[in-house]
Amino acid sequence: MSSFSPRVHVFIDESKSNGYMIAAASTTANRARVDVELRKLNRAGQRRIHFKNEQTASRRRLLSRLCELPVRVQLYSVRRLPDKLAREICLNELVKDLAESRASRLVIERDDSLVSADRRMIRTALETHNYVEHLSYAHVSPSDEPLLWVSDAVAWCFQAGGDWVRRASPLVRGHTKLGRA
Repeated sequence: MSSFSPRVHVFIDESKSNGYMIAAASTTANRARVDVELRKLNRAGQRRIHFKNEQTASRRRLLSRLCELPVRVQLYSVRRLPDKLAREICLNELVKDLAESRASRLVIERDDSLVSADRRMIRTALETHNYVEHLSYAHVSPSDEPLLWVSDAVAWCFQAGGDWVRRASPLVRGHTKLGRA
């Protein structure tokens, strides 16, 4: 079974506490409508949702609303490896899944310190899976792409553990544990 729908756009964020995890969010619904609904979740003056900065009550409220939206997240995780190697392993598996699913775009939360290395890794993975001409990718600010907020929320919940995993689980389509995960 494919991890993603054909021609879908996938939005990823990472978490590096308690192992390394990439959360890859997507929707098969009208993305513009989903973006509007996600932007409504911002408080006045807030440009984006960043789960680590939210209060507990706000996290609960946000997760309840996210679970009502037509969004799903695929998780990729590695434990007990350096972050750089873990990121490479997760990105390679993600790109393999994107190629197998015939996804069309990958949007990565921008971290200027990782952009150059990511481009090399993604290009190599796309060449390996003969998918270079079919998948575009970009590093963008989370304030510009609300679906990155979904990835951020789910990654935070799964790294936090406990009841947060239960609350975020309805959003998760699968969890690929890699290497020493």
